[in-house]
Amino acid sequence: MTYEDLPCYFEALPGYFKAFEEKDSLGIDSTIQDPTEFASHTSWEDLYHSIPSDTEKYHYKLLILARHGQGYHNAALARYGLAQWEGHWSMLEGDEYGSWVDSRLTPVGKKQVQATGEELFSPIVKSLGSFPHIFFSSPMRRCLETFVGSWTPNLAEHKELARDAVIPVNIIEELRETLGEHYCDKRVPHSELIEEYQDFKTTSGHTIQWIFEANYPEHDTLWLPNVRESVGDMDQRVCKGLLKMFNHVQPHQKIVSLTCHSGVIHSTLRNLRHPRVNFLNTGGIVCAVVQLDIDKINTFK
Repeated sequence: MTYEDLPCYFEALPGYFKAFEEKDSLGIDSTIQDPTEFASHTSWEDLYHSIPSDTEKYHYKLLILARHGQGYHNAALARYGLAQWEGHWSMLEGDEYGSWVDSRLTPVGKKQVQATGEELFSPIVKSLGSFPHIFFSSPMRRCLETFVGSWTPNLAEHKELARDAVIPVNIIEELRETLGEHYCDKRVPHSELIEEYQDFKTTSGHTIQWIFEANYPEHDTLWLPNVRESVGDMDQRVCKGLLKMFNHVQPHQKIVSLTCHSGVIHSTLRNLRHPRVNFLNTGGIVCAVVQLDIDKINTFK
């Protein structure tokens, strides 16, 4: 699927990050090039203040896309290799090292997301003097654990910036990893998730409140055991999720954080007409300045 096949409700702007330095940029290998390296700005504050002002037609956001830390499925993929994972292990619920149904973070993953908070998020917060104005996440357990593990160090260090004791995080069901066949991408029942994670108390003294849509389904209605989602179908689903997300963002909320998956990040970048960011490690982040076509987006409210 090409950019031209996707509707244009939102679009990344070039010139802010090395990952999209120019309009005809071809993409980067994130193992070689840091996707958050500035194209020309000298600081996050400098970049933020260069974002265009909103108009009647367009609104502009700084979008932070965070990939979850290593889950048990990621560890299994590394252990068995891609061919064995795709052909056998992904269609099982786990191995001797643990279950990967709606996978949790491994101990390595927990260390990764702590580093994400300290090394990637902290410079943004310090430079801008602000947390993201609104938080979103995939509903999968590895993403909830990643949010807690990556943002808690910053909440503890910058308590004066987190004015509210309760931190709301909006859950978007459509912003999940590729659906079908792979048991790591099957969601656990909603009640199980709520029992374990709702009103999570962080070491910083804050409470994480996960905000789900009304009538959120108890059981996973999207994942099927015998059908693997195509790239085109995923892009349409993610587009729907992005429409939900950006419709929820108020004009004054300029910094938007989404904790999700590598597949969702790839799909989001395609929807934004942004070049590929290849080989993003677990715990990695990609940032983009996004132009929203308000008239088009508002038709989906």
